[in-house]
Amino acid sequence: MHIELIPIKTELKKEPFDLFEIIIQSIERNGEDVHEGDIIVISSKFVAMSQGAIVELNTVHASAEAQKLAEKFDMDPRLAELVIRESEHIFSGIEGFILAMKDGVMAPNAGIDKSNVQKGYVILYPREPFKVAQILYNKFHEKIGRRVGIVIVDSRLMPTRMGTVGITLAVAGFDPVEDMRGRKDLFGNELRVTKKATADCIATSANMIMGESDESIPIVIVRNCKVRFNDKSFSWRDLAIPHDQCIYVRGLKDS
Repeated sequence: MHIELIPIKTELKKEPFDLFEIIIQSIERNGEDVHEGDIIVISSKFVAMSQGAIVELNTVHASAEAQKLAEKFDMDPRLAELVIRESEHIFSGIEGFILAMKDGVMAPNAGIDKSNVQKGYVILYPREPFKVAQILYNKFHEKIGRRVGIVIVDSRLMPTRMGTVGITLAVAGFDPVEDMRGRKDLFGNELRVTKKATADCIATSANMIMGESDESIPIVIVRNCKVRFNDKSFSWRDLAIPHDQCIYVRGLKDS
């Protein structure tokens, strides 16, 4: 069966809102429906907007540490302060950007973004994204009687690659990673380390439809995608590894 990607346009939002209700209303307004086994992919910015996870830069007081980082990387001290607050670990940076870890994701400026938000404001990563995904999963099952998967997606840069792809910030309803170890390849060789990032593959497919500018498509329904559904609660540890075990981080550090 072929996989379908169904874009769901929404109206512009500037204030917090009920995420589930707006998703349902937007799907209906687009003349679509939710099927059993669908995967609902939602932009992380849309989730953050629903939570009011937006900060006016003029309200941020930059600490001495932020001032030093801002001077080192030629950036707004207020933004540097927010990166410090949001980050679990800061690696280094380049002009205008601090490379940091947030919720198991390595991202410039800890995922803080100035795009698709009012001038003078920045939008943060969603608060407790895995909890949000699980709540949505439960509500789809309880309120409309459909078992669906949930993916909260952000766009990100890949090392040495030009342009952005999608990455899963949170997931609910299905196994986000498929362990391929022990299987055989076309020549009978046993796979020893391979795992398939199922949720990230779905995230990238949906992100291609969502776009990066003024498309107003923060929701994509992915249909006929084969995943392993379950009711387990996930965390970033089901999607990522600690940065000190990452081949890129370790390889560059050792060099």
